[in-house]
Amino acid sequence: MTHFEVNAKDARAMQQFYGDLFGWNIDTSSPQNYGMIDTKASGQGISGGIGPSQTGESWVTFYIDTPDPARTLQNVERLGGRTIMPPMDMGVVTYALFADPEGNTIGLVKSQPEPQKRSTNGRTATRRATATRSSTRKTTAKKPTAKRSTSRSRATTARSSSRGRSRR
Repeated sequence: MTHFEVNAKDARAMQQFYGDLFGWNIDTSSPQNYGMIDTKASGQGISGGIGPSQTGESWVTFYIDTPDPARTLQNVERLGGRTIMPPMDMGVVTYALFADPEGNTIGLVKSQPEPQKRSTNGRTATRRATATRSSTRKTTAKKPTAKRSTSRSRATTARSSSRGRSRR
């Protein structure tokens, strides 16, 4: 399970109710008045949201992560459920809704890879490459005398050796 959701006739009132009841921070900065909930669970719970019902009815649902929402919906229908909303790409996720055989609304979600992880790794790799290039330039550019080059060479070798040990 990856997400829960409360859909309400009066989303603002429900956001106020749950925020006050559980001390949740609810970010309603989206244009649709959908509130993303910070449950303050410190990695021990799941995130959620409270937003306006598109049908005028209230309901609570939970979302299950699946690699292929369309295929999962085919299985839902084969097993006696029905599709409420086909897969919709929202950029960071693709989601869909179905009704189980008793009519309960359940959500499906396919998460996209987190851009933060990619960009963090990219920056780290870039910094390392830049540091390597910078140290190469400094060593090559500053060789006024053989004596200084030798000292610098020993210092660089000592630093490299200690770095190698700290990584292990």
